[in-house]
Amino acid sequence: MKESTKPMRTEAVTAGFFESKTWGKKYPKVQLLTIAELLAGKKIEMPPIKQVEATFKKAEKFKGEKGEQLKLSEGTDK
Repeated sequence: MKESTKPMRTEAVTAGFFESKTWGKKYPKVQLLTIAELLAGKKIEMPPIKQVEATFKKAEKFKGEKGEQLKLSEGTDK
């Protein structure tokens, strides 16, 4: 609800940056935003979410034989 203090800003800057090799850009690790800034539409600097999700490959479905479910008393070493 209040503006950030000088020690807060110093701490945020000293946290450094995250470098996205995918997007070729650096993003601050710690970002200070006030409620007023958020309500005014300011956003957190970060890589795009939708495109990041699209870069992951989907795992192949398991095509092996189905196993049998063990009973509670089976499969124990006791």
